Amino acid sequence: MKDNDIVKKYRILAIIGIVLMGIASFMSCLATSKMYINIGTILLCISIVLSIIGFSRWQP
Repeated sequence: MKDNDIVKKYRILAIIGIVLMGIASFMSCLATSKMYINIGTILLCISIVLSIIGFSRWQP
């Protein structure tokens, strides 16, 4: 696998993490049901992990 392909994979992973973070933060802040608040919190934790992994290799 080329080095450029690896960077592209991590860039996409970082962007997915940022988009998921935005969706999850709205979900956890604006939800009225406790279940949706918990789902938003779990998605926030997942998005933080994805962003850390993505930005560890791809640094804009």
